[in-house]
Amino acid sequence: MHIIIAGGGVAGLEALLALKAMAGDKARLTLVAPDPDFVYKPLAVAEPFGLGHAHEVPLTRFAEDTGTELIVDALASVDDGFGRAVLTDGRTLYYDQLIVATGGRPVPGVAGATTWWPGGDSELYGGLLRDLDEGYVKRIAVVIPPGAVWPLPAYELALMTAGEARAMGHDDVEVTVVTPERAPLSLFGTEASDAVAEELDRAGVRLRAGAVGEVRDKRLTLEPAGEQLDVQRVFTVPRILGPAIEGLPSDEEGFITVDDLGRVLGCHRTWAAGDGAVSPIKFGGLATHQARRIAAAITREMDIHIPDPGEPVLHGSLLVGDRTRRLRGRGDGEAAPLWWPAGKVAGLYLPRWLAEHGLAPHGAQDAVGSGIEVRRPLAEVAGEEAQHRKDAAQARATPDAAGRVA
Repeated sequence: MHIIIAGGGVAGLEALLALKAMAGDKARLTLVAPDPDFVYKPLAVAEPFGLGHAHEVPLTRFAEDTGTELIVDALASVDDGFGRAVLTDGRTLYYDQLIVATGGRPVPGVAGATTWWPGGDSELYGGLLRDLDEGYVKRIAVVIPPGAVWPLPAYELALMTAGEARAMGHDDVEVTVVTPERAPLSLFGTEASDAVAEELDRAGVRLRAGAVGEVRDKRLTLEPAGEQLDVQRVFTVPRILGPAIEGLPSDEEGFITVDDLGRVLGCHRTWAAGDGAVSPIKFGGLATHQARRIAAAITREMDIHIPDPGEPVLHGSLLVGDRTRRLRGRGDGEAAPLWWPAGKVAGLYLPRWLAEHGLAPHGAQDAVGSGIEVRRPLAEVAGEEAQHRKDAAQARATPDAAGRVA
C-alpha cells in the first residue's frame, strides 16, 4: 500500500514512525514537506530566557531510518476519488492512503500588537527583556486572541517574563495576561485551570479573563467592557487558520473537516491530523494522538490487527519556572506520561525516536520536570470550546462607547 504523509511537523512524523512500526514493509511511505528540516518548537518560548531553543532535525534522518521517499514540496490539491495529490510544483502523486498533516497557517493575533511566533526571531522578545533590565519598560500585556490559537506559550511567556524581571532585581514590573477564556486554559479542565491561576498569582501576573484585547490609538482596550489598560508593550501569540487545501472539505476558517477517526468527510482514502484539522484545540500532544489513531486505522485496512489508541486526550506540560508540579485527570490512575523525559510534546513514537537518536531537545530543566502536566479526554472539551467561541464572537461584536465594533 502506498501511503503519502503530507507535512513534516509533529503530526506528520508521528504518523510516519507509527506506520513504520505498525505496518513495516507492507507499506511504501512517501513524506511530502515544504521544508527540509523538522523544527521542534515547544521550547522556542524559553529561548529569549536562555533556557532552551527550537531544535532542527533534517527530514533526511527520518527518511533514511524508515526507508521513506522524501519530497521537499507542498501539497496543493487532492482528488480522493482518483487517489491523486498535486504538489505546488505541478507534480502528481498517486496514493492508496493520504494523511494530511500540513498544520495550520499562523497569522497576526491582534492588530497593533507584537506577535510572538514560536520558533521565530528570539531577539524580538530578547529586546523587551533588555528594556526590562535597563528599566525602560514596567508594564507588559500578553494577549491571547480569540479563535484557534496555541494558548500555552502565552502563559509561559507571562510567567517567565515575571520571573526574569524579579531575577533582574525589578519588583515593580507588572505583567498582565488578557484572554477571552472564562478562566486560564479553561479547555484543559477545572483542575488545570485552577492550578494555572494559582501559578499566575504566585508569580504576580495579573489576569483579565473573558476579555478580547484590541490595540486602539496605542492603547490596549478590553472588550466588551471598554476598559483601557495602561501598558507600555503588548505581545500576542498568533491566530491559527486552516490550510484550505483544494479538493478537501473545510470549515469557514479553512480547517479540514474529519470524522471521529480522522478520515476527511466525504473521502475514502484521505485523512487529516494536527493543527490543520477541525478540532476544539490546537496542541502538539493532541496532534500526535490523532496521527497514531489514523495510522492504526490505515493499518487495520491492511488486515493487520492494531488496536484503536482510543479517544484523543489532552496531555501536556506548561513551563512555570523552577518548580515541579503534575496534574492528572480523573480516572487516569498512575499511568506514565507518553513522552520521553527530555521532550515536551506528548507522543509515543516521535519523542522516543528523537531521544534514541541523540536528538532530544534539552533546556528549561528538561521541560517536563518543571511544569504542570494535564490529561483530559477531548470529548469533554467540545461543548466548552463551542461556548468559548460564542463568548469571544459576542465580545468582538459588542459596540464600544463610540459605537465601533471590534
